[in-house]
Amino acid sequence: MRLVCCSNSSFGSAATATLPSLPCPRFPTLIANSTKSSSIRFLSSRPLRSTASSSTSRQVTRMASKNAQDQDPRLERISSAIRVIPDFPKPGIMFQDITTLLLDTEAFKDTIDLFVERYKDQNISVVAGIEARGFIFGPPIALAIGAKFVPMRKPNKLPGEVISEEYSLEYGTDIMEMHVGAVQPGDRALIIDDLIATGGTLGAAIKLLERVGVHVVECACVIELPELKGREKLGGKSLFVLVKGAA
Repeated sequence: MRLVCCSNSSFGSAATATLPSLPCPRFPTLIANSTKSSSIRFLSSRPLRSTASSSTSRQVTRMASKNAQDQDPRLERISSAIRVIPDFPKPGIMFQDITTLLLDTEAFKDTIDLFVERYKDQNISVVAGIEARGFIFGPPIALAIGAKFVPMRKPNKLPGEVISEEYSLEYGTDIMEMHVGAVQPGDRALIIDDLIATGGTLGAAIKLLERVGVHVVECACVIELPELKGREKLGGKSLFVLVKGAA
């Protein structure tokens, strides 16, 4: 396993990372995206929560400690609060479990605060949340920045008239839907989800919003799995993430 510490890019800069397309949506260990500030008091690093072996945990601890001086302490808390469960929901998958993040009130608040700080002055009128975990992070961000929240849902979940976008999966296709009239031409949208893996759902959300004249300002996720090349599905749209997984 390798861990890397990544620098925060400036807002609006295009994503340039290229990343491997694998069928599994949720994968390995997390580390925090680094941010430098002379006014930040850096905390000592803590190991990631994981049900993996003790030897793996020790390796993660050593690597995190090496990079702790470069990290915003809020990112370290967020990373440490996310549990990694091996072989779920099937063998070979390392599942990124955000439920432990939600149990940690400080880390959960840090997560929302970091997104709000980034987008509060960007004139965003719509926060579009991807089903289902985008529904957790999207509404508090929308309320804090004065935007409306729009759910982007799986087929046959919305009761009113919908507009749909079909997108490809590793084996087959799926559909994303949004209520007609939920957004207006000229709206400025942020798309939010908990994790980007292969990028199919985020890519579909971008296309769906742009079809009705919405300007997608950026996509944002708590976790990115870079090796799955999800950024390549975003059509050049900028992606902001807090922590990254590495294998």
